[in-house]
Amino acid sequence: MPIHNWSRVSDGMFHWFHQNWVVSLSNWLNAGHLPEGLYAIGELYADGYYPDVLAVEDRPARNGKRDTTSSNGFGVAVAEAPPKTRFTWESESEGSLARKDLLAIRNVDGILIAVIEIVSPGNKSNKARMQKFVQKTLDFLIQGVHVLVIDLFPPTSRDPSGIHHVIWSEYDGEFEFHPDKPLTLASYMARSEDTIAKAYVEPISLGEPLAAMPLFLWPDRYINVDLEATYASTWAVYPAPLKPKLG
Repeated sequence: MPIHNWSRVSDGMFHWFHQNWVVSLSNWLNAGHLPEGLYAIGELYADGYYPDVLAVEDRPARNGKRDTTSSNGFGVAVAEAPPKTRFTWESESEGSLARKDLLAIRNVDGILIAVIEIVSPGNKSNKARMQKFVQKTLDFLIQGVHVLVIDLFPPTSRDPSGIHHVIWSEYDGEFEFHPDKPLTLASYMARSEDTIAKAYVEPISLGEPLAAMPLFLWPDRYINVDLEATYASTWAVYPAPLKPKLG
């Protein structure tokens, strides 16, 4: 299914689609696509206006710590089959990340290991909100939480080269923007022992189908998230009278 032009509808209508897509993604992950002991839920963060994060969590071990290196064979091994995105960047510099305050993100039932963030118009509406979104993403990565960012909106004056460029510039990493594919799917592999991260990026454009994207659960393993199927199932229940506005 081609990506629709969500800039043609109000922020409120994308909000509706956004929330339901989080539910669809959560249902897909919980239907046997996560290893035993992990689960996905939508979460509301204090600096947001509505749920924009899908969290994947596991329960802590008896000593209160979790093993971020053991995958028990679940998922795809990076060494055997690297994620199939068009571009990969690896940071070899801490850049300004080491100077940022850390944010403790926990759930009473488990420990956060990965999130999916769906960018909304509100995240780009002004400089302060853009900075909040980027800072939240960076805080996740610093803590060793893997992140998948989905941005179906064109660049603004706050992210003229796309959302990935804003995030990745904090790592002083290389980046090449493709104006013919201004939308962004970006998966970030965090490493809890340091601030070095790796990014797998798929630039896309309106009218293209969504590619499956890696979501890392461990530094050496990931699962491919079926964005296309979850997007299509959410679109199927989008109010029919409003669909023509999206082309």
